[in-house]
Amino acid sequence: MSWKGGSTRAVIQDLFGIHTHTVMLAATGMHVGKTTLSLGVFKGLEKRYGKGRVAYCKPLGQRFKNISLDDGRVVKVDPDVEVLRNYFKLNLSWEHMSPVVFPSGFTRKVIDGEIHTAELLHKIKDAFTSLATSSDFTLVEGSGHMGVGSIVNLNNAQVAGALGLDVVIIAPGGLGSSFDQLALNKSLLEKHGARLRGVIVNKVQPEKFDMVKDYYGRVLSSLWDTPLLGCIPYYEAISKPSMIGFAQLLNSNLVAGEESKHRTFESTRVVLSETDETIHDPVESQLIVTHASRSDVIESIIKNHKNMFISSKGSRDLRGGLVLVGADPPKSHQLRELDECKVPTLWVEKGHAGLGMTILVEGGADVM
Repeated sequence: MSWKGGSTRAVIQDLFGIHTHTVMLAATGMHVGKTTLSLGVFKGLEKRYGKGRVAYCKPLGQRFKNISLDDGRVVKVDPDVEVLRNYFKLNLSWEHMSPVVFPSGFTRKVIDGEIHTAELLHKIKDAFTSLATSSDFTLVEGSGHMGVGSIVNLNNAQVAGALGLDVVIIAPGGLGSSFDQLALNKSLLEKHGARLRGVIVNKVQPEKFDMVKDYYGRVLSSLWDTPLLGCIPYYEAISKPSMIGFAQLLNSNLVAGEESKHRTFESTRVVLSETDETIHDPVESQLIVTHASRSDVIESIIKNHKNMFISSKGSRDLRGGLVLVGADPPKSHQLRELDECKVPTLWVEKGHAGLGMTILVEGGADVM
């Protein structure tokens, strides 16, 4: 399709007579909670418009993973796109959902003239058009803050302006510094002709929740005539990775305790020593990482979970988890007992965990 002047939404309206319903969900920076909120917003949109009637696009990706297509091609896709596509079981084109990613060396190629920004923007416009004309609502997710991509002259704000999107920005909990970050992002939006439609403040400390909601809402209204759409308190449990998250990190699958796959843990312990007797002590909400051949550790976990259940008459759960590493899988009878105790268990085949195991071990685990 030829793109000459006007925003993509305006062109779609003129050519197809379709009024597109869409919004870009962006953020003031990384780790503000944008992807998590995108999942929640997408779920809400599905409830309103119906399954299969909502599309999703992340035009710019800072990270990527390779996805093999049925026709034999391999495409680079932002990992957030893979999570949302698989979770909601979407039947959308990978290339439309993630039209542009920035792999290693990408920036230098753009500056050297080997890749042209105009062609990248064309890809984004074509992808958005395909999604927007075949759905009732298209949720567009930004990548980091609004300025991400500026070095190649294609940032989130430029994409929003080119597509003709209203933008909702997620800001971190707080007042002064949070609002300062928001103001910088809003200025970039305005420069490229996009409108800030609303703000969500995320990860607000519970004891400051009422104050932040009141003052943030008032200053948004008085300075910019912009609504505070949401104010979300910070809960520590939400920030902890779940067992299903560890499965994705370690490139493995649950072999027991499927119903507890969303369990999170207060501590992580890597068991290597065969002389430390404390490994048999029951510790609540602990994830244990050990070799799949360590039957003594596995049996202790099963015993401790059963004892907790019996002594509490079924009112308490030890809430443990287990990651087993090794060339050979754990014994089938152990897996049955772990499953009966609702202990979520991963078996990571030797050599398959890659960087994920390093992240898990270095992320604060006790090594015994």
